[in-house]
Amino acid sequence: MPSLIVSSRYTTDSQVLRQVAQDHGWETLRLDGRQVPDWFDPRDDQIALFYTAPHAFDIAAQLSRTLLGCSPDWTVQLPHEFLLRKLRQMTLIEALELKEDSFVKHSVSKAFPAGVYNPESLAVATAKLHSNTLVHVGEPVEWAVEYRCFVIDREIAAISPYKRHGQVIKDHSNLLGASRSEMDDAKRLASSVLQSSRIQCPPAFVLDVGTIVGRGWAVVEFNECWASGIYACDPKRVLDTLLRACVPTHSLTEDERHWDFKQHYFAACS
Repeated sequence: MPSLIVSSRYTTDSQVLRQVAQDHGWETLRLDGRQVPDWFDPRDDQIALFYTAPHAFDIAAQLSRTLLGCSPDWTVQLPHEFLLRKLRQMTLIEALELKEDSFVKHSVSKAFPAGVYNPESLAVATAKLHSNTLVHVGEPVEWAVEYRCFVIDREIAAISPYKRHGQVIKDHSNLLGASRSEMDDAKRLASSVLQSSRIQCPPAFVLDVGTIVGRGWAVVEFNECWASGIYACDPKRVLDTLLRACVPTHSLTEDERHWDFKQHYFAACS
């Protein structure tokens, strides 16, 4: 049976995933620190991690695993029909030279809060980051509702709303008043992205979509599935996604090697 390893942080998400894993006969381990204990001997090659970067890479390396995820420029390279807004990638030092207020976020991490900044406020928020850090810069837009999709091999494994008019979901059973038609619309947009022959996708990741006020359904961003909030997503299907994203390094295919998130993470943070 598979194994699930979670960090020492007792989040609701990690508790839910661990309980569901145990209910399905998985071996589970909550680490105290960053070292996999010597006695841990997984019963097979199927291991799932629920851990944040960069510490997740250390744990994966100890288990001879590679964690998959999107490249930093994945979102900005999407066709405009899936973005419905101007969005580009640049270095932090380039972003600090912009004159107009812009939406700015780190390309791969939560190193500073995503939001609308002017040059002065951005300088304060990113004071401890390297000037070559990669960021996404876009025109400010208003999102009415946002959905999270856990993706396995271009198929939606689980979906849940996570924000509506600024209110973030807190209860794993609360869908924030989502209607069936709205859920179908979210799935339709996400599936159109995932099935597009113009777009390359990693084998497992999180795709966030939502509605921009006055424009319609669009892609919000990507996230690594093994470090993302699960909200009201089916936890068993989330676990399946985590398994797909944690690959034995010795058996990586060329396609999977392209989506090695560790290389993308440190390239964007240098």
